Amino acid sequence: MRNGLSIFLFFLSAAYAGQPAPLVFTHVTIIDATGQPALPDRNVVVVGDRIQAIGIGSKFRAPRHARIVNAAGKFTIPGLWDMHVHLRGGPDLIADNESSLTMFVANGIVGVRDMGGDLAPTVFKWRAEIANGTRLGPRIVSAGRKIEDRVPSWQGSYAVGDPDSARRAVRELKSMGADFVKIYSTMFSHETFAAVMDEAKRQNLTVVGHLPLMTHSVRDCIDAGVKSIEHLEFHVLPGCSRSERQLLGFGIQLLFAQAETFDPEWANDLIRRMVDHEVFVTPTLAAVAQAMELGLVDYSQHPQRKYIFPGMWRSWDPILGVRAPARASDLDVWQRIHERGRVLLKMLQAGGVGLLAGSDCGVSNNYTFPGWILHRELELFVEAGLTPMQALQAATRNPARFLGELDRTGTVEPGKIANLLLLTANPLDDIRNTQRIDSVVLRGKLLTRSDLDQLLQTIENAAAKKSQSIRPGDSFQRLSGTIRASGT
Repeated sequence: MRNGLSIFLFFLSAAYAGQPAPLVFTHVTIIDATGQPALPDRNVVVVGDRIQAIGIGSKFRAPRHARIVNAAGKFTIPGLWDMHVHLRGGPDLIADNESSLTMFVANGIVGVRDMGGDLAPTVFKWRAEIANGTRLGPRIVSAGRKIEDRVPSWQGSYAVGDPDSARRAVRELKSMGADFVKIYSTMFSHETFAAVMDEAKRQNLTVVGHLPLMTHSVRDCIDAGVKSIEHLEFHVLPGCSRSERQLLGFGIQLLFAQAETFDPEWANDLIRRMVDHEVFVTPTLAAVAQAMELGLVDYSQHPQRKYIFPGMWRSWDPILGVRAPARASDLDVWQRIHERGRVLLKMLQAGGVGLLAGSDCGVSNNYTFPGWILHRELELFVEAGLTPMQALQAATRNPARFLGELDRTGTVEPGKIANLLLLTANPLDDIRNTQRIDSVVLRGKLLTRSDLDQLLQTIENAAAKKSQSIRPGDSFQRLSGTIRASGT
């Protein structure tokens, strides 16, 4: 992004990097995401990028030269993570993806897990700039490129069809700096899948993603060492049917058959296995809900439409883009699958499986407005029967657990990294209050509501300017080489 947006981000990043004074929120109610009740009338002291201390009421002395924020009547929670995003779409859509980084921050998202695409060098560059403080954005952990089978569905993916190519792909991911391995395939031969898993272990990389359910059961993949399974209804629900091995594969009718043969006892067996193997699940309920609405909702009138750059918007458009609206005849089937998914989600939570909030936002995933859709995911968790605290933990404490970083992030406690949201209403009363953001503290630096509004305004201006430069006849296929397949 250039001109007004890049100039504003440069000066904001400079101010962000040079804020030395301690920061103190006084008389704030803390919702620390540990599971304990809200803690009223606390004082939170931030020094550098850490929470230095938490005091009670008037029994408190602020550090000298501290910036004092009177937070009476407000609530602080840990900053949010979106554990399933996509930064992709080819070189013509770099600005579209770059704008997502700003939208994440404006929505209180302090970290994202990028699940692979065709912009790995650019994403790794952004990751480094954010880490060293020269770019404003959420922390990025990234798969770099996906590993697929012989005929990839997405540009930028590794095509592996034998154990040697599988091992080579994993080694290349390690050498380029990937944080983990994302698999994406309906099928891998047993030898190829075993090679991916073994080489990842050798390279100390976690394997996550889609399960090759045409050749392996959910239990096979868990036993092999997959540590997070994406898309509950596509990749976990099949393992709750005793007919799973007779219903291997994908497609709406197979999913429906798997949902209709859902067996609670068999589901609990799967849950116990997941807990034993420390497997997490990223449900991505909101992305499925959005897909169910295709052709039924006019998203051109959506309040966040104004922030979306034209290339991303065209990839979402069911006419100009690469996805067709859902057929009306499929909606009842999808609703039935979705109902089973909601039941399973509550069972996973009750059984102790770690849930990760992830939106699946990005190019080609229709109307997944970056930042905003994560809050919708939390709403759907609560609608499915989770408590607001459990939903909140899926975007805070649980990501820290999954990343092995709970000792330094994920909750509001002394010694933790100061990634915080200040809210104007209590999210334990209504999870939608996570959207009522007064300010964001990103690695110890305060972004006020005014700062966040200005960020959004610059994105809106840049999106409008970019739209003026696109010719009416331009297609999404010209703007991006991305190929769309089922699920991401």
